[in-house]
Amino acid sequence: MNKSFLSLILAVAGWAVFHFGLFPIFTPAEPGMLINRYVYFLLFCFYLIIVNVGMKLKPAMALRALYVWMLGFYFYDHILSPHVPWTLFITYMMLWTIGTFLYISQDPVTFREFRAPIVKTIIGEYKLARIVAFSVLPVLVGWATYQSIYPSFAEPVELRTVHPAPPASTKVHGKTYMLEKISNPFRIDEQDNYKDSFPFLDADKQEYMKFVTEGGTIFFQNCHYCHGDQLNGLGMFAHAFNPTPANFIDPGTIAMLQESFLFWRVSKGGPGLPNESTPWSSAMPPWEEHLTTDEIWKVILFEYWYTGWHPRTFDDESAVGE
Repeated sequence: MNKSFLSLILAVAGWAVFHFGLFPIFTPAEPGMLINRYVYFLLFCFYLIIVNVGMKLKPAMALRALYVWMLGFYFYDHILSPHVPWTLFITYMMLWTIGTFLYISQDPVTFREFRAPIVKTIIGEYKLARIVAFSVLPVLVGWATYQSIYPSFAEPVELRTVHPAPPASTKVHGKTYMLEKISNPFRIDEQDNYKDSFPFLDADKQEYMKFVTEGGTIFFQNCHYCHGDQLNGLGMFAHAFNPTPANFIDPGTIAMLQESFLFWRVSKGGPGLPNESTPWSSAMPPWEEHLTTDEIWKVILFEYWYTGWHPRTFDDESAVGE
């Protein structure tokens, strides 16, 4: 039997025994000094070396290069824990591939030995290998392409809703609020008399403008990075999210909603959305972890002041632009 072929058989058989037989033993819940995945990997490397050197198999240079490359792939994909992100995995494998190429091209003789079976396969001297390679490669490329573009998540059972129905009540900072009964405590009688006022200029003259000013300050400190300094959903980070942040200028957003709805959404963020809003929910964090209840209400007050919309109420079916 060809020694290179025997070496390949022993390598594959040894990997199967190690991976399916010994790997579970060397990866306990509480790894020790000797029983751990890295000791397992060293034992597998010693096995390959002992088999090939002890039996004097001297596999072809191309096969040795394949062993080196696959050991790197196996280490980064199965041994290294926790598993590195995919982009970092690609980077490591590129560096490992370059190192493998340097190993096989260390001198002209070694590189000529490495190229020999590849050239013979291409020109047809190894007919069986040529047939297998040119038959299997298109199938592997097609399978890899299919796996990369096929959606990895199931379609949602429910139809997704842009504005999901809020719960009857919500708990914020330890206090329970009935959403149909609460209103913005900072929305006072001056709410319809601000056309000629500006919050940062008239904050000292009108109490309403004072609250709007405070809400605007909080908005520009925390929210404009995503929702934009014009509240149009085009902040500097907006394009990193799918879906993009809400556009408050659009009449289909806060103009259609009650302030209590916004209070619930801002407080709970994306993690607080019901199932019908997933899997494409919201990247907004639960702001109750960062803002006080009063600060949330003031931000909502500012958003309505800036856009000119008047919030809906539970007994009013329309929003009026100011």
